[in-house]
Amino acid sequence: MLRYSHIDLFSPISIDPPFHLFERREHIIQPTRLDRSTSSPIQTNKFYENLMLDNGQDPIWPLPYGLRWERGQNRTFLGFSISHVDDDKKVFGPDPNKNPVEFYYSLYTPTIVFSAKELESNHELILSNISEFSSIIKLFPYGHSNSYISFPISRGMSFITAEYKDLTPLFYSESGFKKIELLQTIANGYTKWKFFLKDDSVWLFYANGNLTLETKSLYKLEATSGQYSGIIQITKVPAGNREAEVVFDNNVGTYPIGAELQASADGTYTFNWKVGGDKSNPLLIYSLPHHRESFVKTLSQTSIELSTPTKGKAIAYLGNTWSFIEPNLPTDIEFLPANFQSRLSNDKKKQILEQAKKDLDLDFNKEILTDSIYFSGKRLSKFALLCLILNKGLDEQNLGAICINKLKKIMDIYTQNQQQAKLVYDTTWKGIVCISGFTKGANADFGNTWYNDHHFHYGYLIYAAAILRHLDKEWGKQNEVWVDNLIRDVANPSAKDSYFPVFRSFDWFNGHSWAKGLFTSVDGKDEESTSEDVNFYYATKLWSIASNRPNFTKLMDLILAILSRSLRNYFLIEDNNKNHPENFIKNKVTGILFENKINYTTYFSSRIESIHGIQMLPITPITPYTRNRNFVNFFE
Repeated sequence: MLRYSHIDLFSPISIDPPFHLFERREHIIQPTRLDRSTSSPIQTNKFYENLMLDNGQDPIWPLPYGLRWERGQNRTFLGFSISHVDDDKKVFGPDPNKNPVEFYYSLYTPTIVFSAKELESNHELILSNISEFSSIIKLFPYGHSNSYISFPISRGMSFITAEYKDLTPLFYSESGFKKIELLQTIANGYTKWKFFLKDDSVWLFYANGNLTLETKSLYKLEATSGQYSGIIQITKVPAGNREAEVVFDNNVGTYPIGAELQASADGTYTFNWKVGGDKSNPLLIYSLPHHRESFVKTLSQTSIELSTPTKGKAIAYLGNTWSFIEPNLPTDIEFLPANFQSRLSNDKKKQILEQAKKDLDLDFNKEILTDSIYFSGKRLSKFALLCLILNKGLDEQNLGAICINKLKKIMDIYTQNQQQAKLVYDTTWKGIVCISGFTKGANADFGNTWYNDHHFHYGYLIYAAAILRHLDKEWGKQNEVWVDNLIRDVANPSAKDSYFPVFRSFDWFNGHSWAKGLFTSVDGKDEESTSEDVNFYYATKLWSIASNRPNFTKLMDLILAILSRSLRNYFLIEDNNKNHPENFIKNKVTGILFENKINYTTYFSSRIESIHGIQMLPITPITPYTRNRNFVNFFE
């Protein structure tokens, strides 16, 4: 589970019901295989989502491992599988000899499959305890939930842990078992095996109960000791690492089952991992590159290192508490760049004013009102910026007042929910969605109704509203509930707010947001436009400043700092980047980054200006903070 400190930055924005002008509506898509006792708002953009959608058989990617439910006509084995692919086995294409390649990914292979005799005929999967960092997955024979395999799944887990209850274990491998060695019973009572697979990988297998394994074929192991109740843990030994086995032996029986997130105004934040199993040992958890850059406390780093599909090397650390610091918070970045007026020559001011007058003469209704929340939001934010420049950048108060009045008339259409693409409150997944998808299909307005891209779409609306509140306090007060609802939909910071999931889009472990909502995908969640990701949290910061909410402003500063760090590591690629293959780095940006794949393209175009442009827009005062000089200079 994920818990939030009551003394830090995670106070609720509001606990009131959603805005009264948002019609209540049940979603077409219902969560499947979710524990019926789940009472909190259901997440839509987290790593375990595939298990709740369609047939549930696309992988999930907690990292560094991939996991998949093996069930159905196209599955060789039944159960729950593990996959891990080393860097030298990644797939590059479409021409693997090209530099740079257009994409790379890890081909999912059910390397080891947890199963049981009793699951072979028919079985069910239930997902429970869903949170930011973790969930519990349970397999059980159809109609017999008292016998099961329960998997506590966590970000960064070093062991894949399975609790068997009154089932006869079976294990499969698509790679094939080349050799099985029963080693010894180690100090804490676990019996240990070593699996040598045909793909040359080596895995350690631990069990804390009475278990005897027998090879039935190249691909199958069976427990000949009958039904089993107890813990089984499996982990991969990094190639050539002789020290790893000792570390695994010393920490077997301990596993993460969630985390408590804490944060402070000084840029520090902490993952307090919750321990399952043997609490006398420290947790062994894999870290990502951006974690290691910002660790505060000196954790016990091990030599254990595995590749991840798209995030570079994962290195295992010992410790139940991870503390980080972001020393370069964007606290001084607000509505306009510092010293904006003094940095402009008179000629530049004249040029800007001439263009501003032309823009002000445009028909705002014609320019802004569309049947798309995304495109309307972009245009609203553009004209809001025009008002800001006139009023605060050029001190043209008369023209600025005209701009504000024109913009307020258009914004009032949206705050009264009278636009073409009306917003509704979805009572199933608990969020604000565009009504278009219910009549035009899942892909309407880029999938907004299916929870795609909410941080992209609503960021523009919030940006426009923040500027209006900055320029007209009374307008801001009158429309506060509408704006706050959009923020709560994407970035609700507190479980006390029961109307929206906590942090729908932002992934605290990966350090950035995910754009994909209720769409299943073999490669997991994805993010395309990092600059629009930044724009949401920047816009929300500006709204917080205009609303005099210092604590929430500080939370947005922290998220922007984490986001900036993760973008430099994974999305905006400098020549010295160590997290991507050498034959991809010349692309300079990722294009679409999935949990398991990187594809140098966009969803709307494969043109180079589109691939790079979607990582730039909108250009605002926060842009230099996330696109540093070294990266930008490459293109000069």
